[in-house]
Amino acid sequence: MEKIEISKLFKDGAMQTTLRRATFDRLQIRQQVNYRGRTQDEVFFQKQDGANVEFEVVRRMDFEPEGVFEITAVYTVRRALNDEYVGQDIDFRELLRTLTANDYNMLCGNVFSSMSLIISQLTLASNGVPMVSPPVYCGIAAKAE
Repeated sequence: MEKIEISKLFKDGAMQTTLRRATFDRLQIRQQVNYRGRTQDEVFFQKQDGANVEFEVVRRMDFEPEGVFEITAVYTVRRALNDEYVGQDIDFRELLRTLTANDYNMLCGNVFSSMSLIISQLTLASNGVPMVSPPVYCGIAAKAE
């Protein structure tokens, strides 16, 4: 199967986003420890229902070493396929593996900006200082080996 362009796969403006959950866990802060923040985004195929396709978008923020806080925001993004792709056998799990960061931003619309806003609000309410995460797809942070 040749790669399908995300801009042609879905109808313009036919997108629904729903916040499914947001969790905030405050963790211990140890003195004289340097914490390094991490932001990780993942997009998962959930289901196809006729001409509609649903994805789950997850943003996690935490610190290395463990401490300060952990935040997870989960959204559902529902997109409508363009008529020419309805009924075609498209492997959306495989398609997600081939996307670039720009493709993910196009696929998910402004959901990353919404996640950034939610995270800022949660951290502002917790300690008076908002932590602003990137309003675009970040991908998966490299793990230390």
